Amino acid sequence: MLKIEFAKGGLDAKSQSELTAGLESHGQAQVAPPYQKDRFNWTVHNDNGELVAALTADLLWDWLYIDELWVDDRCRGTGMGTKLMLEAEHYATTHNLSGLWLWTQSWQAPMFYQKLGFVEFTRFDDFPAGYNRIGLRKALNTTK
Repeated sequence: MLKIEFAKGGLDAKSQSELTAGLESHGQAQVAPPYQKDRFNWTVHNDNGELVAALTADLLWDWLYIDELWVDDRCRGTGMGTKLMLEAEHYATTHNLSGLWLWTQSWQAPMFYQKLGFVEFTRFDDFPAGYNRIGLRKALNTTK
C-alpha cells in the first residue's frame, strides 16, 4: 500500500537521484529540451580580502537567472551593483543567451532593475503580507 510521508528538509541523496531521473525521463518522453543548470558567480573583494559584493546566477536553458545580488552597505551608491549586473549581461550577450530574469521583493530594488532595462513579467501580491514578489526579465537582442 502506498503512503505519503512528510519530512522537514531536503530529500536524501537516493530519493533525490530517483526524483531527478524520473523528471528527466518524463521530459525526454515529452520531447522537452534537455535540462542543464550551470551555476556562475561574480564577486568583489576589498584590499583586505573581504567579500563586499556578489552576484550569483544559474544558466537554465538559454536564460540567465540572477539568483542573488548583494552589495555591502559600505559600497552601496558606488555603482557596484550596476557593474555586477552589466557583467552578467555581458556574459549572457557573449554567449548568445535569450536574456536575464530574476525575482525581487518590493522592499528590495525593483526600480534598480527597471533602470537597467528589466521589465516586470509577473507579480505575486501579499507575498509576504503587505509586500510583493516581482518577476523581472530583460530580453537580449541575439541572433539564434
